Amino acid sequence: MTRLVVGIAMAALLAACASAPVQGGPRPPQGPGPAGTDFGRWDIDAEGAVDQGFRRFVSARWNSGQEAEARKVLEADGFTCQDGNRPDGRPVPRLECERVYSANDNVHAWVVEFWPNEVDPKSHYTRMHMRDPLRNYDDRGH
Repeated sequence: MTRLVVGIAMAALLAACASAPVQGGPRPPQGPGPAGTDFGRWDIDAEGAVDQGFRRFVSARWNSGQEAEARKVLEADGFTCQDGNRPDGRPVPRLECERVYSANDNVHAWVVEFWPNEVDPKSHYTRMHMRDPLRNYDDRGH
């Protein structure tokens, strides 16, 4: 009986989350943002192509020591940034910036990290499709 109640509660929580179609602020542009961050054609191109383009943009734009400039640009383009002065209990980058956008079942994330003793910042783009457990998906595309 307890499992049934927990299952119903989880289903209700997931349904509530699914009812919020857009999260993470305004929709990022296709290509450069107002401050110049190149988001790529994230809603059109394959995930790998967007990731590769974003990595190329970040490594060509900034090096270690340019965290203040990167933070200014990235925050102007909707990223949330944290510096290394935080008690996470694990090694953290000197600067970590993330931009997440979620619409319907798709979550898009752009991340930039400046690590000590690294010349180039680490960056990546990921796309994830959240499958609704209450929806019946037809894998044949119908």
